[in-house]
Amino acid sequence: MKTIEIKSAWQGNSDCNACSIRSSALFAELNEEDFSKIHSPIDDLRFEANAGIYTQGDSAEHLFTLREGYIKLLHINSDGSTRIVRLVMPGDLFGMEALLGKSYAHSATALSNIHLCRIPKAIISSLGEESPRLHRQIVKKWGEALTQSESWFSEINTGRIEVRLARFFLRIAKSSGDMAVAPLFKREDMGLMMDVKFETISRALASMAEQGLISNIGKLSIQIPSIKNLEGFSQAGV
Repeated sequence: MKTIEIKSAWQGNSDCNACSIRSSALFAELNEEDFSKIHSPIDDLRFEANAGIYTQGDSAEHLFTLREGYIKLLHINSDGSTRIVRLVMPGDLFGMEALLGKSYAHSATALSNIHLCRIPKAIISSLGEESPRLHRQIVKKWGEALTQSESWFSEINTGRIEVRLARFFLRIAKSSGDMAVAPLFKREDMGLMMDVKFETISRALASMAEQGLISNIGKLSIQIPSIKNLEGFSQAGV
């Protein structure tokens, strides 16, 4: 993980009222009066792939909303072993430990080039007391994160590795008709997600390509010739 100085990632202050993902982000339900009460700047940041956003154990002073790209939340165990516990996707809120006044429970690292908003927890604390709309959205986002984490472990940690990969690609794929494209991350990262060796990931991808389930395996993405076929394969669960 490479550390990036915030000043080099800073793109200015975010205009939350005009945000392209506002409907799915933390401030979705806020109105003009609510926005007028935001006095601290919300930073608009961009990072390259592999950049560290924060490290496990750091003081949690900010929450984050991801606007573009993908982020892994990595937990480091006491014995030094690591495990990716969540994949953060566009529109997701992360770093919610800040609401509890604690240190970050995981390390956040960019899996791709990313665009995010960094929100001081003071904003959430002050607005949360005055705006029931924000409180509802915080509860909703926290619930979504818990549900995503639970389904994540269920979907990608049971069944044959090819089936688990199929479920994973279906979760993150962008469709165009019956075809789709899904991002592809480093084999080591995917191995950490699914608790297998990276060689196992490589073999499984090759097997899925031979079966016609995926194609055009590149460095950053794969193609899915038929969503319907991949769904059928993933539901077989064998």
